[in-house]
Amino acid sequence: MDLRKRLLMFIPFVVVALLHNAVHETVHYLMALALGESMLEFRFLTNGWGTSQVVYATPVAERVGAHWLAIAWAPAVVTVLIGYAIYLNRKRLWTRWPLVNGGIWYAAIFFLCLDPLYFAVLSLLIGGDVDAVAAVGWSPWPVRLVALMVLVFNTYLLVRWWRQEDK
Repeated sequence: MDLRKRLLMFIPFVVVALLHNAVHETVHYLMALALGESMLEFRFLTNGWGTSQVVYATPVAERVGAHWLAIAWAPAVVTVLIGYAIYLNRKRLWTRWPLVNGGIWYAAIFFLCLDPLYFAVLSLLIGGDVDAVAAVGWSPWPVRLVALMVLVFNTYLLVRWWRQEDK
């Protein structure tokens, strides 16, 4: 594969990264709205890491109650469910166009693995959504362990898919 073709594969990568980010943060926003939490702003791609953020009116120290778990964790559940839908429909979605197939593959990786990776590993460095367990007085470690199990399972699914495509 020549360099130009390889560089073209960055297009679906960027599109999928933006799509995942938008879906994830939109679910945060919609859950907060549905549960009556006020928001100050919706920041898209402004966190310095190329990520987005919903800024809630309630300070972190005052976030108490199980509804904060729903606000914090719903995006991970929704994105992983989208990833499972992509995986289950992979044969139907696959086309003869390499760029589209690249986008499908990247979407499967992003939607199946990014949030579990964040919950299981990256949250140790960054904090964030996993720390919502403080709103109900739980430890974040069981959440990280479940996320790690989901990440391992989803990685298995992706490896299985990859091997099927190689045949």
